[in-house]
Amino acid sequence: MFFLLASSLFLAPSSDSFAAPSPEQNAFQSGTEKATCSMRNFFSDVRQFFGIRYRFGGQSTDGFDCSGFVRFMYDRVFNTKLPRTSIEMAGIGQRVERSELKPGDLVFFQTRGGNRISHVGIFVGNDTFVHSSVSKGITEDKLQQKYYDTRFAGAVRVLDNIISDFPALPMQSDRNTEDKEAS
Repeated sequence: MFFLLASSLFLAPSSDSFAAPSPEQNAFQSGTEKATCSMRNFFSDVRQFFGIRYRFGGQSTDGFDCSGFVRFMYDRVFNTKLPRTSIEMAGIGQRVERSELKPGDLVFFQTRGGNRISHVGIFVGNDTFVHSSVSKGITEDKLQQKYYDTRFAGAVRVLDNIISDFPALPMQSDRNTEDKEAS
């Protein structure tokens, strides 16, 4: 079962940068079999939420903002409690390079200008992530889309033993739309 110490999760980073993993976070290791099962649950579960509208501060199926959706899915599928905001989420886990992303990693963006993280999604493989978009609600997009590519701020892995060879989620389509209103 995936879980992290609540005390290590709810510490906000002192800046907008990514924090190094704490000893408590590194101490939790989960079995490969459980990780595979949870990722399958995530992949089968996330589709039912596509199209749910964006709602500022939303944390339920009545409407989600970006971090509310990520928190909801991590709690639902992985039994993992995450902090409330995208900035706080960027301060937990282990920082990973874009070239080393695995399904389940959190991806962050600077959508409001400046150097501040303002948007988060969940990487699902094949250059794709799921998130709550202001204009589309719960949806999937490609990291290489110009809008997200130019605003990519980094990524963290908060689940141990994410399966590196687990097949990526076949998503809605390979449409090349750009979301000009990400939250």
